[in-house]
Amino acid sequence: MNTRSFPLYGLLMAALAATILALSASASAATLYKITGPDGKVTYSDKPPTTAKEAEKTEKMQDVLPTGDPDAAKKMVQQEAEFQKRSDERQASEKKAVDEKKEKADLLRRCQDARTNLRQLRDTGMVLYRSGEKEGEREAMTMDARLKEATRVEEEMKKAGCE
Repeated sequence: MNTRSFPLYGLLMAALAATILALSASASAATLYKITGPDGKVTYSDKPPTTAKEAEKTEKMQDVLPTGDPDAAKKMVQQEAEFQKRSDERQASEKKAVDEKKEKADLLRRCQDARTNLRQLRDTGMVLYRSGEKEGEREAMTMDARLKEATRVEEEMKKAGCE
């Protein structure tokens, strides 16, 4: 190896080492931590959490290379908030759909029960009993009482939207 090129080689190696060191330092400094506090408040930091409680609720965000934008952290927080809002809206929409499905199933069951009740009230060959004045007492329903009850059940079915 030529002795004259050695100082240049050493200079290039030193520059390369400095570049690698600078890149690794900036990459580690660009790591962002999302820390959720005990009150649910979310904070972002470039430093890892200091306590065990914070560490449990800390999410290491992807390594972010510095963009030179001083508002980069604010933009990231805003994007996270928008994402959380969309996520909450989606969950609320899914919950609403599940609740509506349950309500429809409940209405269907109540309508089926009402139809069964109407068939029994109109079946003249069947004796129906209801509770009497005294506890444990039963009395047979008269035809008049059965017709009144059938009319009441029909009205409730209409109000509920049974077909």
